[in-house]
Amino acid sequence: MPITIPHSRPLSTRWTTWVLIALLSVLPGSGAAKEQNQALVVLATGPETTELLRRIGEPLAQAAELPPKEVHFHVILNPALNAFALPSRHIVLNSGLMLAVRDRDELAGVMAHEIGHLKAGHHLQLESLSKKLSLQTLITTAAGILAGFASRDGQLTQAMITGGAASAQTNLLEAIRRKESQSDRLAVTLLAKAGFNPEGLASFMNRLVQQQRIATLPQPYLLTHPITTERLLDARRMASEEPLSETPRPNPEENRLLARARAILEAETHDSPEESVLRFRDRLKLEPGNLALEQGLAEALRAAGRLPEAESQLNVLLKKYPDDPHLLRHRGVTRIEMGRYAEAEQDLKAAIARLPEHEDLQYRLAFALKELKKTAEAIRLLRQLSSQHPDEPRYFYLLGLTEGEAGHPGEGHLALGRHHVLLEARENAIWHFQEAMRLLPAGSSEREIARQEWKQAMKMERKPEEIPERKRR
Repeated sequence: MPITIPHSRPLSTRWTTWVLIALLSVLPGSGAAKEQNQALVVLATGPETTELLRRIGEPLAQAAELPPKEVHFHVILNPALNAFALPSRHIVLNSGLMLAVRDRDELAGVMAHEIGHLKAGHHLQLESLSKKLSLQTLITTAAGILAGFASRDGQLTQAMITGGAASAQTNLLEAIRRKESQSDRLAVTLLAKAGFNPEGLASFMNRLVQQQRIATLPQPYLLTHPITTERLLDARRMASEEPLSETPRPNPEENRLLARARAILEAETHDSPEESVLRFRDRLKLEPGNLALEQGLAEALRAAGRLPEAESQLNVLLKKYPDDPHLLRHRGVTRIEMGRYAEAEQDLKAAIARLPEHEDLQYRLAFALKELKKTAEAIRLLRQLSSQHPDEPRYFYLLGLTEGEAGHPGEGHLALGRHHVLLEARENAIWHFQEAMRLLPAGSSEREIARQEWKQAMKMERKPEEIPERKRR
C-alpha cells in the first residue's frame, strides 16, 4: 500500500545502529546468513528462466480456463528432480527437473501435469497457507514436505501437513499420488489445446523409468508422482488419440531459452564452481559459439568469484548481441558484485527497456540506485514492487533500509515490520511497528497503518527461540 513521503529528516543514531545490525546479519559467512540459507530455498530469478516459464505456462493456463496471469511458475535451486503444485495457483519446479527435460515439449508436459493438479484440486494443502507468509516460506514448507516424503520421513511429513490424526495426514499424500492418472489425462488435453506436442509428457515419463532401472536410489519425482507401467501406457495412448486443437506452435526460440536457462541453472547449482568452469570450457571446444554454453561459462566464473573474467566473457558476448537483455542483466549483476554500481545501473536500465515487467531486474536496479545514493528513484521502484508483490519479503527489506538512508526512519520501520511479518518473526515485527508509530507524524495515515499492522502482529504465534532485534543491539 502506498506511503506518502514526509519532508526529509536526518538519520537517527538508533536507525543507523539497526541498519548496521541488519547488514551484518546477511553478510556472507555470518551465522544468521548461514542459518537462513539452510532454512529457506533459493528461487531462480534470471530472465531466461522466468521468460521461458511464462511463454510455455500462459497458453497452458489459458487452455485450462485459468487466468494466465494468475498461474505462477517458479524454479528453486534444488538438484533433486521434482515438481509440485500449491494453492493460490503456484507451481514449483526444481532446477534438477529443468536440467532433466530434453526440450520444451517435455517441459510443457510436466507443467501441464502440474496445472492438471491445480485444475483438479490436488495441490498440497498446507497449514501455513492460512497465515500471511512470504511465497518463499510457503515453497520452503512444501519442499520440506516432499523431501520428508521422498526420504520416507513420515514424522516430518505428518508434522507439516494439515489434518487431524496422523493417519489422515498420511492419507493426504497418498490421495495425491492416486490422482496422477487424472492429471495425466488433463495434461494431454491441455497440451493439445495449447499447441504443444501431447507426447512430451509420455516421453519424459518413459525416460525417467528407463533411468530408474539402473539407479540405486529412486528419484523424488517417482515417489511423489509414481509412474506405473499402466500409467505410462495410458499416457502414450492418450497422446496418440488426442486431437490437436491447433497446429503445433514453432518452438526454436523456446528451446533456445531452455538451453540458456539450463546452462545458468547448472552453473548456479554445481557443487564446485571451478569444476563447472572447466566443464563449460571443455564443452565449448566441441561446440564453439554455442551461446547457452558461453553464457553458462560466464555464470560459472561469477559463481567461482572470478568476477573480472566473468565480466570479460559477457563483454565479448554483448559485442555479438548488444541488445540481449539476459546478457545485460548478468553483466549488471556481476558489476554490482564488483561494486561498480553506475555501470550496473546502465546495464539494468537497458535490460528493463527490453523486459519492462521483469521484477528481478527492477529489484537489482533498485539496489544499485541505493548504493549510488539515488534513494528517491530506488524508493519509487521498491514501493511499486512491494505493492505489486506483497508476499515478497526482500522488497520490503530493501525498501526499509533505503527509506532509512533517505531520512524517513518511520517509513523504513514500517517496511521492515512487514518484512518480518512475512518471515513469521513476531517479536521483530512488533518492535519495528512500534518504532514506526513512534517516528511517524501524529495523526498521519501512515501512523494509523503502522498501528493496525502492529495489532495484527501482536496476534501472531509467539516463537520462544526468536531474538528480538532490540535485544541484539
